[in-house]
Amino acid sequence: MEYNLEIGIKIGGFLLSLLVLIKGIFEYSKAQKWKKAELIFKEVKEFFNDFDIKRALIILDWKENEIELKANEIPGKIKLLFDEKLILSSLRTHKESNGFCKEEAIIKGILDNFFDRLTMFDIYIEVGLFKAKDLKPYLYYWIKIFADFEDDRKPKEIKSQIWKYIDQYNFTRLRGFCDQILHS
Repeated sequence: MEYNLEIGIKIGGFLLSLLVLIKGIFEYSKAQKWKKAELIFKEVKEFFNDFDIKRALIILDWKENEIELKANEIPGKIKLLFDEKLILSSLRTHKESNGFCKEEAIIKGILDNFFDRLTMFDIYIEVGLFKAKDLKPYLYYWIKIFADFEDDRKPKEIKSQIWKYIDQYNFTRLRGFCDQILHS
């Protein structure tokens, strides 16, 4: 009888230790998911709060509109009026142009920053910090505008020029990244 009680206590202690271990693993997993969500939120918030990203999103979303200029970006001006013709000419490569006017150079710089920042998200996916499905709710709308040729918010001519530009200036990660966001 004493032997059975001793075995029962050992089994009970083992089961209690196992439950504590399982609870610890569950709590750790929950904390890691929370940290991941915080990191995603921080990175996405930082992305959308960037002045150039805000301007890039306006450029992508509108056929014509105006964007705010940085101080002295164009002396004497505080806004830049753009249309699809200006976007298209801004996306010419250096091989296609003998130079760019100030407005084209500004739009080119804004879109360069946008593509660079999207590339950073792809790097986060590659190293395992995020999954494409984590970013999809935030980026799908914007990527669809320029990466989905079935979407009609931007003319195919502009989309083709965007991809020509992306390829020419070696934003090589963007094709795979956009595909992941659109199809995750």
